[in-house]
Amino acid sequence: MKQYLALWMIVCIGLLLAGCDATPIAADASQPKSESASGPKTEKPASVRVVTAQQRIITRDIEATGDVIAANTVTIRPSVEGPIAWFPWREGDAVKKGERLVEIDRPVYREEVHMAEAALAVARARLADLKAGSRTEEVAQAAETAKEFESCAAFATTDLKRVEQLVDSGALPGEALEKARVAAVKCRTGLAGAREKLGMLKAGPTATDLAVQQALVREAEAKLDMARARLAECVIQAPFDGVVVRVDVRPGDMAQAKAPLLTLMEIDSIVVRFSVPESGSHGLDGETPVSARFDALPGRSYPARIVRVYPEIDPKTRTRTMEARVEDAAELVPGMFARVTVTAESSEAGVVLPDRALLTRTGEAPAAFVVVDGEAERRTVKTGIEKGSCIQVVEGVRPGEQVIVAGHDKLKNGALVKVEPMTDVDVCLAGKSRGAPA
Repeated sequence: MKQYLALWMIVCIGLLLAGCDATPIAADASQPKSESASGPKTEKPASVRVVTAQQRIITRDIEATGDVIAANTVTIRPSVEGPIAWFPWREGDAVKKGERLVEIDRPVYREEVHMAEAALAVARARLADLKAGSRTEEVAQAAETAKEFESCAAFATTDLKRVEQLVDSGALPGEALEKARVAAVKCRTGLAGAREKLGMLKAGPTATDLAVQQALVREAEAKLDMARARLAECVIQAPFDGVVVRVDVRPGDMAQAKAPLLTLMEIDSIVVRFSVPESGSHGLDGETPVSARFDALPGRSYPARIVRVYPEIDPKTRTRTMEARVEDAAELVPGMFARVTVTAESSEAGVVLPDRALLTRTGEAPAAFVVVDGEAERRTVKTGIEKGSCIQVVEGVRPGEQVIVAGHDKLKNGALVKVEPMTDVDVCLAGKSRGAPA
């Protein structure tokens, strides 16, 4: 047993010694193989996709929504009460400026006008009579009356003396003397009045008489104007050319003061009212290009121009309200929903690239890789207007150069590149370009 154990130990020791000698031999055998595989290294070109830089127009647009409204819309209300005698209108009827809209029946106002007209006629007739002066027959008649009173006064004076003598002699009672005195006074008073009237007729009306009568005429005219104005309130006319939007009464209804009768809108005042963000509202005016689309009129864009910019910004929404007039507004109806595009800025100063062509890193200026002689050349660029997935490059890339848009994430300046064909058309480069090489 011991012999077998010793023999086994000798065999194991032998095997261990043989394994130690084999390891360096295997290492030495592999060393020449490694040296034969090594040789001059060659860089494999990176696969990239490119677009050709083109110079084209790009705009900065502001998209907004709004509504079609009639800026000039009025509600007609009466200032007097009474039954409605004339009102033929219904919604959608067209009216002309100055056309009669409503007539309220008030007979008492018409009679007041007739009375004022008659009073004015009397006042004017009296004024005309004063201005015409005294007629010849009036002067002659006044002179004849004065002569009669002169004769009466002469006779009364003579008779008074005779009666005085007879009373003194006792032939007549004292009462006869009193009667004679009364008759003499009456004749002398009548003579004085007749002479005064004759003098006035010969002299004509005084300036005061004329002024008083002229004032009376003006007063009568004012009363007539007031009566006519009151009557005119019963007839309401259209303030402008427009269309009836709403009707609140019918003929026979009782009109109430300040109660609505109908609503009228001016067709020429139809605009699109919309709001733009505060940040993009500066500098927008009537020269700013605007276009509008309407859900009710699909498939068409309508040119428009800004006609009103509200003077303040809404503090709740931080937006500024504007109004634009559409050039062809015949199809527009108030209440339509509008989608407005405002071209806030437009430029042709640089090439336009898809935004995926630019590399941006924190703290660094944007850059792009341009393929030059099969190598990627890193360029620092200056950007301008951004619109959707397109961006304007003002400096750094020239029209006609090939700009990498895919496969450039890990490229280094001067790296070899292999241009692969594009599988899609970039929207930024679709359509006719400007300044691109032939």
